[in-house]
Amino acid sequence: MSGRWAMIALVAAIALPACANHGQQGPAWELAGHPGLLYQVKSYYERHAREEDGRCVKPILAGVSRSEVLAEDDDRLVVGLRYAYRDYNRDGDDCDDEFRPLRCGVARECRGFAERTFTIAKGETGLEVIDMTGEQRRRD
Repeated sequence: MSGRWAMIALVAAIALPACANHGQQGPAWELAGHPGLLYQVKSYYERHAREEDGRCVKPILAGVSRSEVLAEDDDRLVVGLRYAYRDYNRDGDDCDDEFRPLRCGVARECRGFAERTFTIAKGETGLEVIDMTGEQRRRD
């Protein structure tokens, strides 16, 4: 299986269960033993993240390949994720750019794997993602 097809298969295997429960709090959205937390992490990432030195301004968290609880106490939870991403604005419809012929082949932009750490506050009303590492949109 070529590298491209292997990545597509991996992302589909990770993302399809999440798509089936979009907007729900079921097992596919569980992270670190907390139902619904993956949905919150995905939402936070998609509102704040950038990828590839700012070239990818609307990344979508397409799936999680690994997660690890890095720290936890009564007030917060810190989770490390390895994830697949793609970009909402660069979904392949710009692959005919004659000046950048490799952008949709081996050197495909705005699609790949990365790692980030998310900090989640534990409050009386539940969990809330409050921070993440990595490139982010400027907050005004």
